[in-house]
Amino acid sequence: MKKFFKKLALIMSLVILTLPLFASTVQADSQPSLDLNAAAGLAFDENSGQVIYSKNANQKVAIGSITKIITLYLVTKALKEGQITEQDTLQPTQAQADMTKDNELTNVKLDVGRSYTVKQLYQAAWIVSSNSAAMMLADKVAGSQQAFVKMMRKTLKNWGIKDAEINNVSGLNNSDLDSSMYLGSADGENKLSTNDIGVIVKHVLDQYPEILQTTSMAKLDFPADNETKTYNSLNLLLKGQRDYQAGYEFDGLKTGTTKQAGESFVGTLPMNGTRIVTIVMNAQGESNDVDKRFRSAQKLARYVKDNFEYKETLKKGSEVTINKKKYEINQSSYIWVPKNFNVENLSYNESSNDLGFTAKRNKQTVKLIAANTASGYLPFKKADVKKIIHKKTSQKSWWDQIVEFFNHLWKRLF
Repeated sequence: MKKFFKKLALIMSLVILTLPLFASTVQADSQPSLDLNAAAGLAFDENSGQVIYSKNANQKVAIGSITKIITLYLVTKALKEGQITEQDTLQPTQAQADMTKDNELTNVKLDVGRSYTVKQLYQAAWIVSSNSAAMMLADKVAGSQQAFVKMMRKTLKNWGIKDAEINNVSGLNNSDLDSSMYLGSADGENKLSTNDIGVIVKHVLDQYPEILQTTSMAKLDFPADNETKTYNSLNLLLKGQRDYQAGYEFDGLKTGTTKQAGESFVGTLPMNGTRIVTIVMNAQGESNDVDKRFRSAQKLARYVKDNFEYKETLKKGSEVTINKKKYEINQSSYIWVPKNFNVENLSYNESSNDLGFTAKRNKQTVKLIAANTASGYLPFKKADVKKIIHKKTSQKSWWDQIVEFFNHLWKRLF
């Protein structure tokens, strides 16, 4: 019996000793729960790419007018590179003008024979999601919408998104479009995963943060008939809109709606000195509830703000050991962690993609990333930049050229 109690005491001692270890593991992996009323969702830090919340993020879904984030990225690129200017004028085709008379497909009215500036169309596509405006801009940049779709596909592949389904520039189902307006099957619809959308948004805002100057506009003034008509932004979370909440200053980004996609929204707002992106795909609820996607976006933003802290976890100049190798930190590391989380429980690895903070080991600069955050990071990679190799052409000397000339002359004479 004494031996039994000794063994029991030994086992209890071992359990007690290992409890702190177990607790620290749980703390490192623990994350507050959230019941998001949507088919898929994501919340991430735009600057670092750290994912704070994820639901069905790898599941490919219809995206509707969220497509226009890619379309308008390429238009912005064309503007920045001087291919087009904001003052350039465009006229809609008959088909594009006719689409603006269908209330289910568009909003701003466009007239055949009337000219609109690139700036007017750019704002209409971002702020009120004008399909015809996006189509006109695509025609201007690429010469045709089909050529523009090929540009979109190439861009996504360059960003590491290999299985995207992109068929048109607007996000409508192909069945709503003329055959010249799409690629793919007659009933095709644009589809991406929520992770894909996150990667796209990070690329877009990293490269052109000034886009937020347009997406933060709550009103659009647009010429219609013989007057200027004012339209409300479709983003109801902007200041001055009905779903706005003080303390959650959304300033973008894009709504998306089709029968297949449901009601979706990509939102973004500054928070704690950085920027949060919320993605809600196919918000669930009553069909007549037009605010459900915005409430879900607010719920995601509140979830981040109420349950997480944006903390400095490693200071510049400090050291961290990974697999018995020491790294000197070149820049301070800031990470979203659950409130009251002990940052000393974080572990680090060398980054396998283009995210992370810089450190130095053996005079080489590398990127490190936190290895045990609850939701990880976006599968982000920088765009591939193809190196242009200029081959040296071997030019003949003047003497070789003279010799060659007389050789040819000799052959002709004899």
